[in-house]
Amino acid sequence: SFGSLTLPVFSLFLYCFVSSSALLAIAASYGTATYIVMFGVWAFWNCASLRWDKSEGSKVSIILIAAVFQTVLIWPTFVTVQDGFTVPSSSLLPNTQVVLQEYLADTVAIATSMGAGTHQLTIQSGVLQGIVAQVTIPNPETTAGASTYLPGGMWLVKGAWTYSGVSNPLASYQNMFVFTCWLIVFVGLAVLLPPVRTIRSAVWRGMIPAALKDTAGMLRLHVENVTKKGKYDDDDDAKQNSLTKAAQLQGKCIYHMNSLFNGTLAKYTVFEPRLLTSPCSHPPEFTTMYLAQLSVLVARASAASVGIQLFTSREFCYDNLSSGVYSNAADKLDVCAKALATGNAGFLDDTGKASDFLNDAKDTAGEGGEDGKSLKNEDAFEMNSRVEQITAISRKWLSAMSDSTDKDIGCCSNESLGSMLQNLKPWIMVHFSHFIHLFGHLIVPFRKSTWQSLMDAESYDFIKLIWCIKYSLGMAFLLAISVYWPAYRTDFVLAAEDDPMRVAYSIQNGGWTTVAYCFATTQTAEGSVKKGLLRMVGTVTGAFSAWLALLACEDNSFDKGYNTYGLVAWMTVTSAIATFIATERGFVARIALSNSFGFGPIYFVVTQIIIVAYVSVNFGPESKDEIILNRMVANLVGIFMAMVLAVVPPGNYGGDPGHTRKINNFHWHSIQTVVELLISNNDVADEVAVAKNIQTLDYLSSKVLRKSSSMQEITVDFEKDAARLQKFPFFRVDPRVKGELGKITRDIYVASFVPRLAGKIMRSDSRKLLLEKNGRVQQRLEEIRADMVKNGIADSSQATKENFHLPPSDIPGQEGRDDIDLLLLTIQWLVTEMRGHDEALKRIGTSRCGIYQNFKSK
Repeated sequence: SFGSLTLPVFSLFLYCFVSSSALLAIAASYGTATYIVMFGVWAFWNCASLRWDKSEGSKVSIILIAAVFQTVLIWPTFVTVQDGFTVPSSSLLPNTQVVLQEYLADTVAIATSMGAGTHQLTIQSGVLQGIVAQVTIPNPETTAGASTYLPGGMWLVKGAWTYSGVSNPLASYQNMFVFTCWLIVFVGLAVLLPPVRTIRSAVWRGMIPAALKDTAGMLRLHVENVTKKGKYDDDDDAKQNSLTKAAQLQGKCIYHMNSLFNGTLAKYTVFEPRLLTSPCSHPPEFTTMYLAQLSVLVARASAASVGIQLFTSREFCYDNLSSGVYSNAADKLDVCAKALATGNAGFLDDTGKASDFLNDAKDTAGEGGEDGKSLKNEDAFEMNSRVEQITAISRKWLSAMSDSTDKDIGCCSNESLGSMLQNLKPWIMVHFSHFIHLFGHLIVPFRKSTWQSLMDAESYDFIKLIWCIKYSLGMAFLLAISVYWPAYRTDFVLAAEDDPMRVAYSIQNGGWTTVAYCFATTQTAEGSVKKGLLRMVGTVTGAFSAWLALLACEDNSFDKGYNTYGLVAWMTVTSAIATFIATERGFVARIALSNSFGFGPIYFVVTQIIIVAYVSVNFGPESKDEIILNRMVANLVGIFMAMVLAVVPPGNYGGDPGHTRKINNFHWHSIQTVVELLISNNDVADEVAVAKNIQTLDYLSSKVLRKSSSMQEITVDFEKDAARLQKFPFFRVDPRVKGELGKITRDIYVASFVPRLAGKIMRSDSRKLLLEKNGRVQQRLEEIRADMVKNGIADSSQATKENFHLPPSDIPGQEGRDDIDLLLLTIQWLVTEMRGHDEALKRIGTSRCGIYQNFKSK
């Protein structure tokens, strides 16, 4: 959160200042209607550009809310730059009015000396020097009752940048800049307060070792099945125990695969510099890359260990997978886990280099296979290579984490300087990444692919478009009614008719309603409703806590009428309690607040601090009750607006299994493409066609991994956003959605593996058997294609055909035979799995904010 949000706060606020200036300039030049339209367009652009990006999405609310503050809440507003302002005025906050009267005192005195009437005077000195003011003097004997009108215009927009002084209400940008700098300093220091618990240590010493141990356990289970082949036939208890153990290990491996997926957590460790490491003893290294690579490799090894069950569960395949290689691989993974958990690279040295360790397995005697040959070296799942890579990266990582290095590299060498630049790049780019996204989206509407993707059933672009339109229209609507609906503009206030601050309250209420709307809206309908409810609870309880604090700490002996020490103590204690309640226990406490209910306590903190600051700084004890009531009601109205708009059709429901089905359908079409391609290329002698198809298969493999990962990321975000308040049955998202999503996440690697394995076979001599017209393999591929085309993904009634297996006589090389067996078996397994996922997702009820409906496929 520090690296992705707090660090770029400075550039974010700079962008907000520029945007706010442009919006205010539009209001001053073209009027309110144009301002509202352009605000809606600007909001849509920001949402479309940033909201749906994993690393940039959290910035959108800050950007939009900052613009609302600068143009609606903080004086001068978009109305002020058009119409000007009068001093004194009931629309101005008390402290703003006092400061402006001081600036105009000399001009009012000159007008008073000129007698009763209205005088046009140019301000001769002070902050407002050069501005033409219209001063009305009702009684020349005194300045009491005098009023001064200053016209609106671009000078107010310019002044936001050029005026200075922390007490000057016209210097809004400079004062916000000061606030931003203090914010960065305090939050930056806060993350260094002990106890320091980093994501790096959690991933390195906890998550990865656990994944390695469970992966090793899965491999040993395979070895056990090979060794005890046939011995479970008469022992039902032993067979059941083996199946239970396999299911448990599969679940753990799938969990590890999801938690380490794409190295996301590891990548954020770039914002965790090793502050206590001397650069003289250890030259800079880009360690984030090592940890991210290690996370990805371990996740894939976990997926491969699950995939080995494809063979383990089939009688004819037991002997085709080497128990020797996998037994030694499991031992090596355990050693890697121990080395990483303890931070001791010596454990790796005790076993020798990874390549030597695994190559020893090749010399181990053993029998297997139908042809009686030694099959100890058979490794269809490339576990040998995977373990070598994991061991090599583990060595690099442990070396980088040690206080000394074996490398003879100077701190000023090209390698060290390059690593230093790699470490600094994310710290620099985080300030510009949102600009790159924003300006990159300027050309998106002019691309043909953009409009085509709106009609793509496997794309989220249409969902994103609808969400952005609804969100932007909601903001524009709230701004419009605050201007064009007189009853809302003047009567949306809780204050007595003769209250001198009534007008100021009503203006502020309109702005706070918009701010609450921005904060309460999330990506999904359920998320918006649940966050809205939590925010309502937090707003009401926070307002009550603020009222108690102001009531208890009122003290006229202090300048502001309140004991500021008491207020600080009250907010410190209550905020600490609320934050503790909002924080999960264990590892997840390092990452974020509770996803289920964290918004309630955090908005309790925000609400009470804002109210206490407003009353104690701007208004005083006499306005305490009115401020609390108006802030609370304005926020509740904005929250309610967000909740209503979220469920207005068409709505995006995070608990909708259709999101998960998109990934499953994409995998189905990808596998179908592989089968079609293998059938179409039945001329083994056509080297050009073969080379082209190999290139297509390689591209398809990377595309499946890339697109499926992106779709999975969005779907996980949707489900997580919708899954708040899971302890309450009424709000619960069906947990089977998350379960099926986890299984389909596992299938991403398998679906990507299929075209890669097909390309590997077509590069080898085995392609003759694979592409032989009317051969065994082509016949089986034709059967699979006919089944997929005729019955489709929705037909779960199709029985799985008996496993295909090439006899030894068909191909001289055992490895080629295993590769083709594995290809067809994996395709067959995926087809069955995808149909099973589709059937399971159809049966899952879709939670519509507590109203469960049967999901119907299109």
